Amino acid sequence: MSIAAFLPPQLVSHVRHFLPIDRELLVAESWQELESLIRRKPVSLVILDPAAEGDVNVSAVAGLMKRYPSLPLIAYVTLHAPQFSAVAQLGRLGLKEVVLHRFDDEPESFRQRVERLEGNALTHGVLEALRGRLGLLPRRLAVAIEDLFESPHRYASALDLANRTELAAVSVYRNLDGAQLGSPKRLVIAAKVLKGFGYLRDPGYSVLDVSMKLGYKAARIFAEHWELVFGKTPARVRNRLTDEAAIEGVLRWIGTGDGGTSMSGDSGNPPGHNGARRRRRRRTEPS
Repeated sequence: MSIAAFLPPQLVSHVRHFLPIDRELLVAESWQELESLIRRKPVSLVILDPAAEGDVNVSAVAGLMKRYPSLPLIAYVTLHAPQFSAVAQLGRLGLKEVVLHRFDDEPESFRQRVERLEGNALTHGVLEALRGRLGLLPRRLAVAIEDLFESPHRYASALDLANRTELAAVSVYRNLDGAQLGSPKRLVIAAKVLKGFGYLRDPGYSVLDVSMKLGYKAARIFAEHWELVFGKTPARVRNRLTDEAAIEGVLRWIGTGDGGTSMSGDSGNPPGHNGARRRRRRRTEPS
């Protein structure tokens, strides 16, 4: 996951000091660059100073809050009257998280606040529903699946799941099948589409933006995967699907069907097994 920051240099240095080792810090040089990072990178949190460019800019922060209401935002400010005035105005617009430099930015507490805000209810809902089945897997495979749902942009194809576990691909397929978790391809599609749904609830994102954030080479493929899982195109359901319905759709997709197409050539079967399965199917299908 990535954290986007738009801060004076001294505050950037402090953030780097406490940032968890597995987080990437993306530092913007302007409000325009900050929004570009939000739209195109897998940003899970924004830390900013309303006066990062020298003058307090309440309207810029308010615009981000309006376009990306589900994106957690921390105002990290120094003890100066202009910043306090800006924070007060933004509080009336819905800003909830404020950290005061040198007063409540002790590294460990700041790190804990960041980790708490990064939590995703959609991801948590799916992983909790799968908890029993994940418990049937080798620990490293279960951890990799949790990481997949938290950071699906890291997975370009279904084979990445095997690579991250250091297990043989056939072993990954066998374990997933035994736990009734479908195929690696199904899990990759499910994780990407679920994260994409979370993004598309916010009006600031386009389908192209989200496809790039998720690591797709083309928005068309993301739209195809979305339609496989939810039955309709993103444009038709992005603002009509509830969180509960999205979670149910993803769980249903994991548990049924044949995996669709377009995921780097992976058909949902272990490498080398496709032809044999097709031959067995032809022998058993009614004429």
